[in-house]
Amino acid sequence: MTAGDPADQPRLLGRGSERILRACMTAIRPRGSGFDQPVDDDVLLGVDRYLSSLPPLLRVGMPLGMRLLEYGPPLFAKPRRWTTFSRLPREEQLAYFSGWLHAGGLRGNLALGLRTVIYLVFYQHPQVLASLGVDWEGRARDLVQERAALLAQRAQAGPASGRRGDDA
Repeated sequence: MTAGDPADQPRLLGRGSERILRACMTAIRPRGSGFDQPVDDDVLLGVDRYLSSLPPLLRVGMPLGMRLLEYGPPLFAKPRRWTTFSRLPREEQLAYFSGWLHAGGLRGNLALGLRTVIYLVFYQHPQVLASLGVDWEGRARDLVQERAALLAQRAQAGPASGRRGDDA
């Protein structure tokens, strides 16, 4: 393994936090038509890398908030359930997580933050982008070429092509 290997990089999240994140991904990730990609481990690594770049207070607060999400069904689930979030069936996980999203306040912000980070990492994974037909590098290359062509046309047309000079 090289020093750049993701397995060698320090990890912020422990096994419990990974279990909770996996449950979040299971609950909220889109399914079908190109979305069923085997990228969960890569998404977990990406989320871990992102969370480790947060300010210290959020690096501590996010895992604590995830524990509240995990052990909250007896308090926050409708109907109340004596289980953990990661043990709920997928449909109930989604309903419970949606309840958190719409709760507002601290719970709503935590759920929104988790969903945002998971979606950012998931939708930027190369396999997901390929399955969706998204080619960011190709798009950037095309835009640069279009811009170069426009600038070349403007240069050929001369200074009277819409530019205002000092004497105008």
